[in-house]
Amino acid sequence: MLTRRRWLMKLGGGVVLAGWAGADLDAAKLPPGIYEASREHLGHALEGHPVASSGETELVELRAAALQPAFFSRDEYQAILRLTAVLLGETPETPVVREIAQWIDLTVSEAAAARTAALALSPPDRTLAMHFYGAGAVRKLEEFDAQKIVRDGLAWLDSASRRKHGRDFNSVGPAERLAIVESIADNRPDRGPQNPGTLFFAYLKERAIHGFYTSRDGLDELGYRGNAFYASPPGCEHLYG
Repeated sequence: MLTRRRWLMKLGGGVVLAGWAGADLDAAKLPPGIYEASREHLGHALEGHPVASSGETELVELRAAALQPAFFSRDEYQAILRLTAVLLGETPETPVVREIAQWIDLTVSEAAAARTAALALSPPDRTLAMHFYGAGAVRKLEEFDAQKIVRDGLAWLDSASRRKHGRDFNSVGPAERLAIVESIADNRPDRGPQNPGTLFFAYLKERAIHGFYTSRDGLDELGYRGNAFYASPPGCEHLYG
């Protein structure tokens, strides 16, 4: 029996994107509450009952302490952790950095399946997607190979680190890692030339920002309080450089 969380992840991984071609929805055995709110689930939660692992009300599954990355090798994942920490100005041990690195690993692992599903859309479904999401977003999903971008980028980082320091990216100190990242960052002196490192940095920066500002820490930083009614529009207290 699929939990609600696993079912929704499965849908997001390609079933919805593929247009439900050939699916017999009437005959499908779906977990309760997928399409309509379930008062039973809500009442169960409000009464303070514990959420059973793999039960119908499970929404979050805690990972084991020893994480096994879904896409990256152990060394690659350590590099992703360190890069995410650099981008967020944190340390690799910070919980939100680990949370975002795990999310990046998951999204990259599912990128090929999502791209395959996008390329398999029927012409009417593709037209609908282009009108809804925009032509640029659809073409990017069809053409952008996230797995190649990250693998090529990580290889570039190791190569650059060995040229400058004689050791791979994970083996050098924080100052050396930061200098390598700055050579491919947006504020580098010459932004004209592109290489696997610059393409990787652009992708990872986008993922890290998206991951942080959809995390609890990011929402707290933004002062997000959920859906609320304001008598007048509140002022923005954040400064932008």
